[in-house]
Amino acid sequence: MIVDGPGDAAWNMAVDAALLELASTPTLRLYGWSPHAVSLGWFQRFDDFADLPPDAVVVRRQTGGGAIHHGDELTFSLALDAALLPGVVAQSYVLLHDAVVRALAAVGVTCRRAGTGHPAAARPGNRWCFAEPTPEDLVTARGKLLGSAQRRLRGERPRVLHHGSLVLERPALTPFVAAVADQQPVTAALRAQLADAIVTELAEVLGLAHVVGSLDADERALASTLQREVFASADHLRRR
Repeated sequence: MIVDGPGDAAWNMAVDAALLELASTPTLRLYGWSPHAVSLGWFQRFDDFADLPPDAVVVRRQTGGGAIHHGDELTFSLALDAALLPGVVAQSYVLLHDAVVRALAAVGVTCRRAGTGHPAAARPGNRWCFAEPTPEDLVTARGKLLGSAQRRLRGERPRVLHHGSLVLERPALTPFVAAVADQQPVTAALRAQLADAIVTELAEVLGLAHVVGSLDADERALASTLQREVFASADHLRRR
């Protein structure tokens, strides 16, 4: 378990990519975004977001799905061997999202899986992730509260990177989303309680014990290289 404060968009994506490649044990990372940023799904076209404000920070994720405006939210990434999750992507979402439902309930926030809608897709029909819930996404009466995306690597050591974005306060560019603040004041105490509950519930459904950790030297070195050469690169951002 790695708990980071709000970080630069390119650094956030670089750390997750380094953990996907190098982490020797299942690693859950909790973090935020400073400054707030838009992340594009791996398969999205950069030109489809020409209407973003000129000063918007934009980064391209390794995971698929639609774009997300990362404002005041709790983001989590899970990097682990594929054998620890169901092989069917939708079933893995159910497992992880139901754990988040229980974590939210622990802080007085009620939500549920949508149950209807188009299945999750690497190339979604709507450009914004939170605009159209998939059956596994978490929703309230106000809209979509949690969105997720995955990258799955095959090979000798099949791996999964799972991204989850849980909205705390509604971001400016996507006012149609639900937020924790709809039901509870987002205080420092709530943030800490929610983070603890997510860690506990995710560890339980994966059958793991959680221990506090940090990037090792190799992971940090790779993340620094990826930040500089990939995720902060205009060529990478505009690759599609």
